[in-house]
Amino acid sequence: MFWSVAINSKILLCHECDLLIENQDICEACKLQCPRCGHVLYTQKHNTISHSLAYTITALICFYPAVTEPIMILNMSGLSQQQSLINGSLTLLQDQYYAVAILTFLSSFLVPLFRLLLLCYVTLGITVNYYHNSMIWSFRLFHEMEEWGMLEVYMLGIIVSVVKLLSMAEIQPGFGLWAYAALLLMSILSTTSLNPHEVWDILLDNKNNQDGC
Repeated sequence: MFWSVAINSKILLCHECDLLIENQDICEACKLQCPRCGHVLYTQKHNTISHSLAYTITALICFYPAVTEPIMILNMSGLSQQQSLINGSLTLLQDQYYAVAILTFLSSFLVPLFRLLLLCYVTLGITVNYYHNSMIWSFRLFHEMEEWGMLEVYMLGIIVSVVKLLSMAEIQPGFGLWAYAALLLMSILSTTSLNPHEVWDILLDNKNNQDGC
């Protein structure tokens, strides 16, 4: 977990070999490595917080059509059926697959939305020079929930379903599919473009300054 690497703004903990390392100011595109095991602690990137915020806001804009608009339109024997992400969870619930319906709703809707909101809260707060103690646990919770957000798995399930149904019916992609693809891409970019160590440095410095007042 990225959040476990930061002890404070001056000391880092290598989560591969547990070595305490003094934080250093490094130039852009340079890497800070653990001197004992060689693990790359982080790579210095340019303006990562504002980039991540832009991707996160775009992902939130894509979220509503991604879960409410039809992902695919199925035509079979003159009958047409549309299916969205929300309708899929409701169908599982109506068919009494309660556990599957709840897990699908959590992993493909609730958790990804909550993570985006947490990331938006932290990055937006830093961008506008706002700080609150809740930003620390918000960023920690954002990383803790990473394994529960399964947008990629749901997209893989859609692809498998399309391949299996191609020989049985005519399938047309819906607007929700393109919105979901954009949501998936923006969610990945919002995380990969962010340098979590930079965020932790800012949050911990603000916390220390606030505690010292």
